Amino acid sequence: MLTLLKRELTSLLLWPARYLIAAAYIVISGILFIDLVSSNNSADLESYYANTVNTLLVMCPILAARAIAEERASGALQISLAWPVPRWAMVLSKFVANTLITWLVVSISWIYYVRLDSIAEPEFARVLGGWIGLLLLSAMFNAISLAISSRMNTSVGAAFLAFVVLLVLRLIEFLPDNLEGKVDQFSPLTRLNPLLDGVLPAEDVAYFVVLAAAALAIAVYSLGRRRAGSNRPVMVQRVAAFIGVTAFVVGAPSVAGAASGEIDLTPGDRETVSAATQEIIDKLGKTPITLTAFSPSLSLQASQARATVRKYEAAGAKIELKVIDPDISPALARASGVIDYNDYLLTVGGKSREIDDLVESALTAAITQLGETDPPLACFIQGHDERRINDVQDEGLTSFAARLRIIGWRTSEVFLSGTDAPQLLRQCEVVLVIGPGSRIPIKELQILQDYTRKQGRLVVAADPVRGDIGQLNQLVTPWGLKFLPEPLRDPQSVAGDSAAIISSRYPSASSVVDTLNKDDTPVLFSNTLAIDKAGPDGDEGPQVAPLVQSSPKSYRVDKTGKLIPQTEGVHTLAGFTYIPEREAPGETPRLTSTRVGVLGTANAASNLYQKSFGNQDLVVRLTQFIAGEDVIISAYREVGQNAQFQITGAPTHLVDPADRRAADARCARVRAVRVLPAEARVRAQSRPPSASPSCSFGFQGRDGG
Repeated sequence: MLTLLKRELTSLLLWPARYLIAAAYIVISGILFIDLVSSNNSADLESYYANTVNTLLVMCPILAARAIAEERASGALQISLAWPVPRWAMVLSKFVANTLITWLVVSISWIYYVRLDSIAEPEFARVLGGWIGLLLLSAMFNAISLAISSRMNTSVGAAFLAFVVLLVLRLIEFLPDNLEGKVDQFSPLTRLNPLLDGVLPAEDVAYFVVLAAAALAIAVYSLGRRRAGSNRPVMVQRVAAFIGVTAFVVGAPSVAGAASGEIDLTPGDRETVSAATQEIIDKLGKTPITLTAFSPSLSLQASQARATVRKYEAAGAKIELKVIDPDISPALARASGVIDYNDYLLTVGGKSREIDDLVESALTAAITQLGETDPPLACFIQGHDERRINDVQDEGLTSFAARLRIIGWRTSEVFLSGTDAPQLLRQCEVVLVIGPGSRIPIKELQILQDYTRKQGRLVVAADPVRGDIGQLNQLVTPWGLKFLPEPLRDPQSVAGDSAAIISSRYPSASSVVDTLNKDDTPVLFSNTLAIDKAGPDGDEGPQVAPLVQSSPKSYRVDKTGKLIPQTEGVHTLAGFTYIPEREAPGETPRLTSTRVGVLGTANAASNLYQKSFGNQDLVVRLTQFIAGEDVIISAYREVGQNAQFQITGAPTHLVDPADRRAADARCARVRAVRVLPAEARVRAQSRPPSASPSCSFGFQGRDGG
């Protein structure tokens, strides 16, 4: 194989026409570079790459025609076929040689990148993605050209036919919509577009590879088949080979479609949907989504719409794009109610709405609103100088509320002074008390306490400056938590301000902080109180899961700002709690469905800090988690102590006997869960038949985390 490859490369390097082809390519590509970059006034090579494809339509057929058809016409191929080497080695060596020469010529694009980089700031990810796309495209074009050349007797005929075939593939993109939709899966430019954006989808990369492999298989068969004779076995073999190769070529897009995933080369994974969008897509499942763009099919807006649809498709959304030009198809535009350029119509599960922007947050919010039949409701308590969801100032919650709406929630303000307040609270998936600045009347506090006891979902954030911390403790202490009244300070802070504590200590294995912990993203707590456990210790007491903790050097201060002795150490800044209840002595604890989440400061949810670090992710995920159904609560341990890990089920009185037996079987199948360091040992505790359908596990280990 190496000898054949060396022979092919030497032959190409000594072929005078090879230098003429390279020179022509360089001249044409240089003209394209100067024209496209100057006309677009953009430091981007996307247009250059897209137009360079046209030069490959000519170069690849010429190289392939010389490799096989010209050798057949001169008789050199017959001599080569007489050698004791496999046919696949001959085809592969010619393919590799032609492809390497093509890649060498195509790589002149890096000179253009360096030139652009000296005067502007082109995005490296897009340049790299386009270059990789050209390499894949040139490899596929070379393979197809070799397959055609292997069937031809003259180099002119081989080059011309290969050019026609590649040109047909190139023109698929310009077919009418009713035809393009049936064959666009074979369009190389459609597959190239994501790579020009700096994304390498596995499906598109596999398409180039699979189609190239199919073309090389045809070339190998053409060189190895018996050319003379027409007896029945030979005819049957030819028909079978033709059917097999045709099926492979036609099925290439389907074979490539089996590949999943993508590599995002862009900074910050810009071309990959956010975690919030991914959650919405997973929730929608296979609900059909249609995005209709009203613009010319070759416009920038249409290109952006295609990129957006590709991004959502890569995340698993069942989404399709329609591009309607209001001038060409005015009837279709009017039928949809949109007649202006650069507008978009989004349809989810039969419901539609017009949108004017393809920013991911706006598009995801629209998808969520159209796809949600009964969106959850987050209720913000008002009337006691709490933070407001319609306050755009630094202390307001508009950013937090907007993020909730983006992920499909409804938000509402509830005044406990109303006569129907208890009924309103029962409609809320979660109730939030964010920084009350004045005292809550006893009657209204009792309403909140009653709501929480009846399997309520509550998030409480303190206002250390204006709030009545003692009254907040009346609300949360029954559930095992309390706010320490003294403010917290920590040398690990922002800009030397010890009151602006920055932390990336996430001790709990919880869905609230798993993303933050994985990326080591810090959160910022300004003017915060410490949170401590209230009530008895041990398994009999409340089970508290700290979510965010300060550094070991943090400390509490008095009203004058002086350090309070013996308060240095790790303090909890955010957490949640639940209380296990034993139905009888010695039985496995059954968890109440009440959940209470706490934040040491309401500033963590305010507009000023919502865009800082991981604050928005923390507060939104905490809200989602507190409002969620009883699933895996947490896995947490203090240094040297056992971890607490609890899987909860529905209350006993709501459990069907068949469901109870199924839950027992699931518990019996559980053997080990690894959420802590490798040395952690798992011991399963048995559950008596009379207990609720929940499983309890304890984790033991020598160190904390």
